[in-house]
Amino acid sequence: MSKDINKLYQLLHQESVLTLSTHDAEGDWSAPVLYVADTTQDQITLYFLSSANSRHITALTEGDDTAGSIYSNYTGNWQSIRGAQIQASITRIDDAETGPIEALYFNRFPEIKALIDNPQTKQERLIGAAFAKSFFYRVVPSFIRLTNNADSFAGRTEWQF
Repeated sequence: MSKDINKLYQLLHQESVLTLSTHDAEGDWSAPVLYVADTTQDQITLYFLSSANSRHITALTEGDDTAGSIYSNYTGNWQSIRGAQIQASITRIDDAETGPIEALYFNRFPEIKALIDNPQTKQERLIGAAFAKSFFYRVVPSFIRLTNNADSFAGRTEWQF
């Protein structure tokens, strides 16, 4: 791994939205999901929580790669453009594996845990109930391209996993 892997890790831990791109009988689709990164293993792994009935999940075919992107907010300066383009496989987490993933995810997003455990309004109860019925998914990248204009215009570093 190159020294730039730390820049990738930094981006993955600073940002929180992964936009997934899928394709189904109705056509192309993209969906933003909240994710948490686990970079403590030999391979980068991202986790997100989603309904099994959502279009982006039902469009996934076991074993196929899908595309995704993570990017930072644009601040009006071209040098602030920074993001990752990802090819990855996505699989649903078995119930027996969810404990540590749930802890990692809800540590990053305590507001989601609060919606599930302690909703304050009718709207929060509906959203919390939907999250409570959702499942965790694992994103395992096979390829990542990091774009970081702070390094150079269209500066890119790529990794195959």
